Amino acid sequence: MIKKRFYFLMILLFTGIISSTANVVSIRIFTSRIINTFIFSPISGSYKLMGDGKVVAASGDGAGIFQLSIVGDSILLKTFERTIGTFASVKIYNMSELSTFKIKAVVPESKVRTYDDGLEILLSADKKQFILINKVDLEKYIGGVVESESGTRTSLEYYKLQSILCRTYLLANLNRHIADGFQVCDDVHCQAYLSKTKQSDIEQAVLATKGLVVVDNDLNLITAAFHSNCGGQTVNSQDVWSVSTSYLKTIKDTFCLKQPHATWQRSIPVEDWKAYLQLKHKYPVDDTLKMNSASNFSQNNGRSIYFIDKDLKIPLKVIRADFQLKSTFFSVEQVGENVIFKGKGYGHGVGLCQEGAMRMAKQKRSYKDILSFYYRDVHLVDLSALNYFRQE
Repeated sequence: MIKKRFYFLMILLFTGIISSTANVVSIRIFTSRIINTFIFSPISGSYKLMGDGKVVAASGDGAGIFQLSIVGDSILLKTFERTIGTFASVKIYNMSELSTFKIKAVVPESKVRTYDDGLEILLSADKKQFILINKVDLEKYIGGVVESESGTRTSLEYYKLQSILCRTYLLANLNRHIADGFQVCDDVHCQAYLSKTKQSDIEQAVLATKGLVVVDNDLNLITAAFHSNCGGQTVNSQDVWSVSTSYLKTIKDTFCLKQPHATWQRSIPVEDWKAYLQLKHKYPVDDTLKMNSASNFSQNNGRSIYFIDKDLKIPLKVIRADFQLKSTFFSVEQVGENVIFKGKGYGHGVGLCQEGAMRMAKQKRSYKDILSFYYRDVHLVDLSALNYFRQE
């Protein structure tokens, strides 16, 4: 039955019958910052400002600058010329599809960020900070995420792949913050989203892949994991998150080996290393042979899950977190009075290796080929087609 479903999905995609519909998503922005005064400034299009459900101002095409501050338990809304009023909440609606705006936090100060579409402004439960929610078209959001997660110096084919993965990740985690009044946040807890995209090639990639998502053999959206650099070998999902999947399996990856984040090094005093092993893991540091092993650990023949051996049950991911290392793919060597961590890669190592994929794209590999290299037994489908078959 599954094969039959995919057969029809491919026919529909090939003939172009299926198209995606626009959706608005709610993204909390400035999630990791405490803001109590900011400036809202339209760049293009027109806007309607509503305070507690009533229209209180309008602006558009760069005209009108508004300052919003927390005063007591309310939001004070004003322009440079006048005070508009105080409200429990303020909603700023875009009145056209091409509306964009700028936000600059004043207290505390931040750099200007640019976003598409609308904005909802709420107060936190303690009335001490703003909760800013960008109400934005899904595909415009994807463009912003791709730029934030990938940068601006790679190829169109890579941007196509990253667009598909970011879209898949969003839709698989769409209700992560629903209890908080929005759908996803803008930091790495969900996906980085620092502004709208300013790159035409990213916009082109998003448009070219509009509505495409990745599913497994059961038509479930995959966990579209990605990281900066795997160091030459990716990791099984269960080795990091204790959840096994059919598609996030370890593979050898030579494409990322000469890329910027392929290697790293960190040095710490031997005494600090011994104290950590003894206090945190009850390791027998007074045993000369044991300590020699702990100071001469190698992963040159492939990635390990545990430090030294699995019987000790010291997960490498714990050591990575405790010392804030770039990856778990490291070897340990004692040099004089120091222990040297010689590492490979950057990130958790599961799924797509971004620098490896970027290298593949520069070598003219298609985004479909790159996808199948990093994820096993997955399928590209249009979201509309996926919804259709799920309703059977």
